[in-house]
Amino acid sequence: MRVRALLFLAITVLPLAKIVAVGEVDEAPYFGDWENDRGDTLQITSDGIKVNNEKPVRYDDITEDSDETFFVLQIKDSSDYFGGNFLRITFGKDPDHFSMSIYKTLPDTLKKENEVKRIEWSAPAAEEEETEQKEQPKEEQPRADQSPEKPTPSPSPSAL
Repeated sequence: MRVRALLFLAITVLPLAKIVAVGEVDEAPYFGDWENDRGDTLQITSDGIKVNNEKPVRYDDITEDSDETFFVLQIKDSSDYFGGNFLRITFGKDPDHFSMSIYKTLPDTLKKENEVKRIEWSAPAAEEEETEQKEQPKEEQPRADQSPEKPTPSPSPSAL
């Protein structure tokens, strides 16, 4: 009888647990802050895509049959920056770098034809943050170009 009860629980509870897990929003690998070699910044969240200081635009992730190396996003608001409504984000071996190919139609996006433009994005370099912290001078240590002042010795009475 115990085996039947356990089997019943497994059949009814496990599918419910899977439904709950599917309802959770996982962080997509493209979420985060990015930059390109032209000085543009890109921020992608679950709510929108923001380029430089422009207003964020809404999008839908319409990716199907992906091996998690590429994603297809459909821009829902107008944006002069992209020049198309479909973004194909492709990751290589480095998770801190992706290529964004922009297309005007979904069929072009899926076939990778008639690309409007391609932009390479990278995660901001961690070295810059470390360098900024190192450049802050410490008050206890004199800078190399400033020698500490040494008092000049006063003549001793025996020298007179």
